[in-house]
Amino acid sequence: MLHRLVPLLLLIAVIAYIAFNFQSIRRTIVYKLNISGDLTLSCCTVDNILSQNGKFDEDANTAIFNGEVIDYPKTSLSYAYSQSLAQNPDENQAVLGTTNEAGEEKWIDVSLDEQRLRAYEGNTLVIEFPISSGLWAPTPKGSFNIWYKTRNQTMSGGSKDLGTYYYLPNVPHNMFFHQGYAIHGAYWHNNFGHPMSHGCVNSPLASVAQLFDWAGPVVPPDQNAVRATAENPGTRVVVR
Repeated sequence: MLHRLVPLLLLIAVIAYIAFNFQSIRRTIVYKLNISGDLTLSCCTVDNILSQNGKFDEDANTAIFNGEVIDYPKTSLSYAYSQSLAQNPDENQAVLGTTNEAGEEKWIDVSLDEQRLRAYEGNTLVIEFPISSGLWAPTPKGSFNIWYKTRNQTMSGGSKDLGTYYYLPNVPHNMFFHQGYAIHGAYWHNNFGHPMSHGCVNSPLASVAQLFDWAGPVVPPDQNAVRATAENPGTRVVVR
């Protein structure tokens, strides 16, 4: 008698799984078929990036990811921000910019296949960590240079109808390398090693803080944002 119930129980389990994961499955299907109607291609427009000053927003109290209010670690993010401002620039100056003391180029390699970021000085690996690249929209491939950095940035986009809407205040350690695409910290998930973003390169908080301090352009300790110039150039970023 029991063996006759097995197919029915399996069918019920499948239906329950689909119902429980409907929004996630729907998101994946419509994005794979490019029929979502969600035109979000990155976290921000260039105008939006330039309109923000990189200062920590103490008034922000809510974060939303994939249409749901999430745990927002405001206190720890605020503390990390204050620590970044308190650092002694003279201690880090030797490793800031686009070359090291030996004159070797400092550059960043982002492997979409491996979902890993590696930072090099010449051929020497100095930083490595897992990342989450574009799932809902692709991360652009090519060779770029970091053109703008902000200590904090509000990011929003996605589709409320589809369930991909996000509003994320105080995203830390942003390194914009192509238009609105950035390498930045992600506090709303811990699924690094798998695509999760709208095109940016999501990174673990501690790891991206180290990369932010290492990469050019240099952000002076009394500032929260800086644009790359010939005198303060941005580190090269290769996405492949």
